[in-house]
Amino acid sequence: MTDSVTRGSSAPKRRSSTGLDGKPRRRAGADERSRQERGSARREQILEAAVELFSTKGYRGTGVAALGERVGMTATGLLYYFGSKERLLLEVVAERDRADLLDPAELTLDTLRALGRHNMETAMLTRLYAVLTAESLDAAEPLHDYFVERYRIARSLVRAILVAERRRKKLRKGVDLDQLAAEVIATLMGFETQWMLDPDEVDLGAGFERYMDRLIADISVV
Repeated sequence: MTDSVTRGSSAPKRRSSTGLDGKPRRRAGADERSRQERGSARREQILEAAVELFSTKGYRGTGVAALGERVGMTATGLLYYFGSKERLLLEVVAERDRADLLDPAELTLDTLRALGRHNMETAMLTRLYAVLTAESLDAAEPLHDYFVERYRIARSLVRAILVAERRRKKLRKGVDLDQLAAEVIATLMGFETQWMLDPDEVDLGAGFERYMDRLIADISVV
């Protein structure tokens, strides 16, 4: 259940790449496409390292120098690709969202059961969001508004599923859709936290499935 972050920055000025005849110049032996591919690969390498370090040490606890060391770069060289540490943070959450995209049209109460196992399979990303959410409780934090909106959307998606069930006359009368949507997200997050802290004792996938089974049985028309 994801959304996106809007990002923007001003690009550095470059020297003219045209020759005296007005045609584009090309460096000897250079290939623009190859340079772009190498640049994209480097960005991906930095993003992967940032996901790993942010998920273990948090955004606050990870310095640019440590990130650069992880990918064999100086801090200055790393920031060339992103401009600032905060911009890198926004790119990290956007990358996580692309990897965790769900199609609302395919979601039902039954398919929601699989969210726990899905989050176990993407354990590092699940931990990343848990850590970043905890760091974003203060309104001044760069991702505070992002997470407020993210969980609003998550609740809205669950509510939309419940509305669809009601239209199909599968939901019993008297169910508080807003309360139930918040409960489902809260239960999933609670299981995630317990599982990350004590994975030998808490099974996120099985626990959330059993919760959803009880919920479906409780709210469905008999």
